[in-house]
Order: sequence, then structure tokens, then C-alpha cells
Amino acid sequence: MARGPVQTSAPPFPPCRVSGLGFRSKGRLVPVHAAAAASSPGSGPGGRPPPPPLEEWLRSNGGTVNGVALRSTLYPSGAIDRQLVASTDHPAGALLLSVPRRLQIRYDNVEEAAAASSSTSSSASTHSATGGSGDAEADAAAPYGLPAADAAAVASLFARLPVGSDTGAPAWQLRQALTLLAHLAAGPASALAPYLAHLPGLAHGVPTPRVAMLMYDDAVDELQYGSLVHDVRNQKYWLARVAREVLAGGGGGGRELPSPAGEERTARSGGGGGSGEGSGRAGAPFRGLAVDEGLLGWAVAVAMSRCFGLSRSRAHTCVPLIDMANHVAPHGASNAEIRSGPGGEVAMYAKRQIKAGEELTLTYGSHDNANLLLSYGFTLQPNPYDAFYFVLDLETLESLVEGMGDGSTQGGLAEWQLRLLRDKLGLRPLPGPGQEGKPAAEDGASGSIRVFLSAADPPVAAGQRGSAAGGDGEEQQQEGSGPAVLAQPVDPKLLAALRIATLQDEAWYGQLAGRSVERIGGWGNLLARQQEISVMRLLAALVTALYTSFPTTIQQDRKLLASASIDVAAAAAASTLTSGTLAQPITAAAAAAAAPSPVAPSASSTGGWPLRPHDPPAGSGGADPSAAATAAHTRDAAEAVRFRLGLKLTLERCLQSLVARAKQLDELQKVR
Repeated sequence: MARGPVQTSAPPFPPCRVSGLGFRSKGRLVPVHAAAAASSPGSGPGGRPPPPPLEEWLRSNGGTVNGVALRSTLYPSGAIDRQLVASTDHPAGALLLSVPRRLQIRYDNVEEAAAASSSTSSSASTHSATGGSGDAEADAAAPYGLPAADAAAVASLFARLPVGSDTGAPAWQLRQALTLLAHLAAGPASALAPYLAHLPGLAHGVPTPRVAMLMYDDAVDELQYGSLVHDVRNQKYWLARVAREVLAGGGGGGRELPSPAGEERTARSGGGGGSGEGSGRAGAPFRGLAVDEGLLGWAVAVAMSRCFGLSRSRAHTCVPLIDMANHVAPHGASNAEIRSGPGGEVAMYAKRQIKAGEELTLTYGSHDNANLLLSYGFTLQPNPYDAFYFVLDLETLESLVEGMGDGSTQGGLAEWQLRLLRDKLGLRPLPGPGQEGKPAAEDGASGSIRVFLSAADPPVAAGQRGSAAGGDGEEQQQEGSGPAVLAQPVDPKLLAALRIATLQDEAWYGQLAGRSVERIGGWGNLLARQQEISVMRLLAALVTALYTSFPTTIQQDRKLLASASIDVAAAAAASTLTSGTLAQPITAAAAAAAAPSPVAPSASSTGGWPLRPHDPPAGSGGADPSAAATAAHTRDAAEAVRFRLGLKLTLERCLQSLVARAKQLDELQKVR
């Protein structure tokens, strides 16, 4: 879900600025510093005092900012794009930013603050009985950025969250989302309120990252990729279930506030139970803030798209300013890296020499476009890590080989081939009817494997290979299910399976039994030239069949993208930040699709610059919820087309590699 460290497990539900929209608006970019006077000179939206610049806030609170600045760009649509840039030259290895743990938003901070609250409460009771002051609990909150009583109330909800199948612990994405909401509800009582004001959906002109689970259902169907559609629907299910079963009525008050920018209010809203007694009271879950599915969706989207995973502490964290760095791929293309320290501090270092004015970039991980869309709300075109994934089982493999039509596999695979496929790849006959409940094989073989086809140019230079740990840096920006760097067009497991299944001489068994799957399936490790030609042609037929299974073609998708009004989508994303939505009546028909404003503590409960829904940004086109919903719908549809177009181009490139290799081998055979 988030930009994690260097973990590669698939997140259920990580910062991206451009990612928030998924595309750039057409037109000339205008530096927001030069255009600021046009909207609200010298103040925040609506004339309210603006939050302090993140650079200034970090320096004044113990952080380190060395020659780094946050630059904003105003689009004609009114949306704002933010970039982290170098304000001076930096040598390789230079420290750029460092953020202490107490300035980060972390769920483990909440857990520790809750533990501190429990211990200090008991000691405070004893101290009070002897005439001491009752400030011990308040003092205990200082290292955590959140009042300890608030932390204890939120931590009590963690135990009610669904447990991750891989960790056995409550899903970190949801724990981080609840932590964000706790800081939001605390308002000025949170030491991190200035950071919150810069988050997407709360910052003026910066929409909520449109991660896949927030997309409209019909746009999800337009992805045309079964495994991704399944993952998105699974996320939507758990989001609704947690909102309904864990948070419904848990706000402690009846304060019904609008959903974050860019989110639609869902029909299954569970916020706000309670009589209102104690609304805003410290120690109540979210101080009475009604958290419904829309607001929870905002928090999960921000958590997934902005979090760094820390391998040292096995936790995830939102890190001010550092989380403004954009994603580039492959790993060698980025100029900065993330490291964490023993005290929980997170720092950014220069990987190479950086010139003044250059954008500071990170590689979030080896993410294919499916994971980028799930976790960040954008895709890369082209993406060096993108691939078409599918599940291969023994039955499918036999069908593929039988399709060769040369009679070599009549009667099915030989016993020695089945042994190799089982021992090397874990492929075995799937349970037949009535056998599904039988115990798994003793060797742990599942009977099927997940394989890929990619657009990689074989071979990939060693210098382009990235490590799962993000290269030299310990931490990387998001956790995800992306593949390792792709070094050949066909997954070694798939190529090994086809090579084994198309051999005809049992003498091969002795030669292959001692080889690894990577060696058997290596692109350049052909076993026999004529057999390899057959394998390439078989794969070409497979790729063609996969491509034709899509209901639309590359040409049709390109036309759809060309006709999509990207400016309208960007304007809609910006218009969802407006407070006018609250003032205008919403019809029953529009309410279901409306995308109301972000939320924040009421003005009466805040001092200085309150977190509140923003006024319409310039060019946002007003605050018509129907128009905002239409534009968000347009954006979702465009991103779905962009995603599936990337898959089809990947298959096209893979097919070209297969045909070229078969032709090359055929010509070599003719020469001999």
C-alpha cells in the first residue's frame, strides 16, 4: 500500500504528486510562486493564515534541510504539482534531508504512546494520591506528536482490524490510516498539524491520490486485467467492511464532516454514531470526528501513496518533505536514496552529483503498473518493470504443447518430464472433482505458478539491475508487489517449463536434474536449436492469443486516450477541493457521485491556521459536485485505458522479441 522500504510483498491497499492525477494537464505551466497573488496573496485559501513552509517547519523543529526546496507549479486547470528540487549543488553522498522520528506520522508511535499512556496513568494516579500534579500523562505525549490519551483510543481500534495473511498482524495500511485520522482529528493538539496541512486532499489544489480502490466501478472493469480487477474489488470490500464494522459509531460524537478531496461519499457510510456527548473530547476515538468510508478511503490512499517502509524497525512512516520526491524507474534513474537510523530518523542522501535546480527523485521499488495503480494511483508509460502476469498450471502447459501439432506430445507428457516439472517448478496435476479438500503435497507444491511476459530487451545490462532493497540505500519508497528487475522477455520459469515439456529424449533428464530453473529457463541457454524455434513459435502464438483476448486493440485505446479531455479531469480533481460544495444543495442523484471537500477540525477548535476545506482554486470551474464527479469519472476511465494500453504494448514488444529470435535461429540452422 505504501512506498515502503524495500519490501516486495503485495500490499492490500504508498508520495505522488503528479501521481495524484496520473497525468499532466495540457498547457503551459505557470510557477505557483509567480501566480500566487492571483488567488490569495500572503495568505492561505479564503484569506486564512497559511501553514508554515515545510522546510521552515522542519528546521525549527530539529530536522535537517540542506539545499533543498519544495517547488510548486500551477496548472491551467487550477491543480498544483509539487516537486522536491535542489537549491544548490550537491556532491554524491551528501545529506539532503533528515527527519527525526517525532516529526513523522507512524502507527508504531501511536502504539508506543498508548503504552506510555497506560503506564503514566497508573503512576499519575499514585502521584495524585500523594498530592502531585496530574501532568504526567500530558508530558508522556511529547515524543509522539499526539496526545497519549488520543493515541490510546486509536490503538484500541488496531486490534479490531483485519489481519494480514503474510504477517499475522493488523494490516499496516489501515493502522497508518487510523493514525493519520487521529492526527487530523486532534487539530492543533497534534504537533504534526503543520505537516498535515500539506498532505494531498488537504493542501490547496492538491487532490487525493486516485488509487485504484477509489476508482469508479465501471472504470475498474475497463482495466481489462482480471488479476488487477480482483485486487481492486478486494480492497474496496475491506475498506467498506472496516468502515462499517470497526469505525461505525466509533467517532465518539456526531460531527458529520465532508469526505476528503477527490473521494465520493459511499452509500455505506458508517460514521458518526453517538449522541454527541463529549464531541471533541481527548481520549475519544478521533475526538468525535465521524469517520465514514469516504474519509477512511482518503486516509488509506494517503498512507499507501506516501509511506516509506523501514526494514530496520519493520514499520511504515509518512516523512515530511521527503515524501514529496517523485518516482522514476529503473533504480539507476533516480538521484537520491533513503536511509533510516537507529533512532527512527529517516534521511535522504544524494546518490550522485546533483546540480542546483535539478528535481530530487527516488525509485519507490520495482513496481509494475498494476501495483503502481493499486498503491499510488498512477502508471508509467513506458515502465521497465511492467509485465503481463498469468497463472500456469500443468493442464495449461500440456494444452500449449499439444497445440504445436507435430505429434511429439501425443499421449501427454512422459513420466520423466512430469518429474522434472514437479521437482523444478512445483507443477503437478491439480485436484480433480471431489479432491479439492485433500491435503497439499508434502513438498509444498501448489500445482501452479505465476509467470510473466515482458517488454525487456534481452539481455539487460547488469548496471540496470536494481536490488529489492533499493540499491545502496537501506530504505526504498514504497512497499509493493512489483516484480524483480526483468532481464528477459519471458519468465525463466515459463521458458523452463516449455523447454522441458517439448523435449523428446529421456536422456535430457540426467542433464537437467542438476540444473536450476534459472539456468534451464535462461534466455540464452537453449537446449536444442530446432526445439528452441518451436518454443519461440509456441510462445508467439500464446502472446497473440493473450492480446486478442482484450476486447479493444492498441489503436482503439490510443484513439480513446486522444479524445479524452484531460484538462476536464484535472479541473475536476481540483474542484473537489472546494468548500463551496458544502454550501450548495446536492440533489439525490448527484449525492451518490459527488466528491465533497476534505475535512478538518472546525474553526472554533483551532488556533492560527486551521485545517479546513479550501476555497475553489483558480480555474477549478466552481464547486458543482456533479461536474466534479463527472470529471473524476473521466479521469478514472482515462487511467484505465492508459493501464491496459501499457499491457498491450508490453505484449506487442514481447512478440517482436520472440519472432526475431525464432527468425535468427532459423537462419543459423539454414546456414549450417
